Amino acid sequence: MLAAVAGELTLEIIEGPGAGKQIRLDKPILIGRAADSDFVLEDGEVSRHHARVTPQPDATAVIEDLESANGTFINHNELIGPAHLDAGDELLLGVTVLKVRSREDLLSRPSAVIQIPPALAAAPHVATYVNPELIRTEAEQQQRLQEAASAGHPTVDKFLDVRVRRRTQLAPLALVVLIAIVLILVFSLK
Repeated sequence: MLAAVAGELTLEIIEGPGAGKQIRLDKPILIGRAADSDFVLEDGEVSRHHARVTPQPDATAVIEDLESANGTFINHNELIGPAHLDAGDELLLGVTVLKVRSREDLLSRPSAVIQIPPALAAAPHVATYVNPELIRTEAEQQQRLQEAASAGHPTVDKFLDVRVRRRTQLAPLALVVLIAIVLILVFSLK
């Protein structure tokens, strides 16, 4: 294979929402669900700012997970710290699979999208497992965050994650249940 030069790597969504979408790695790329990301993924399992991919002069790239809720995987291995990416590597973010493609690969085959066999294909449907109210609330909160960021107010994005909010709401209930169990045990042993 011919050696590629910096900027000749491309990321392509090969499976999942937005399959076929590509972006050239000619500068650091922020991948996430947020509208201000360089490569926006339409995947509810992807964090707003999920990962960053930075091209290197040696025809590779470096990827780092930005403390995403569901993690980042390279070739089925979970990313722990920054790691190198080569042409042909696959990334899994949420349920979206991306492939790092070289210029030669793109010239030989414009798209690497994994086709679904006709026997397994199903008509697209509206997701019913996501509460529309939660999506609306999250969109409003994202809007407020963007307004606050433009006003110069510091924000801590990871604390605004949906799962963290749910845990925060359940914490007082869990504490009450724990205290009740301890009291029951104390009085039953006397």
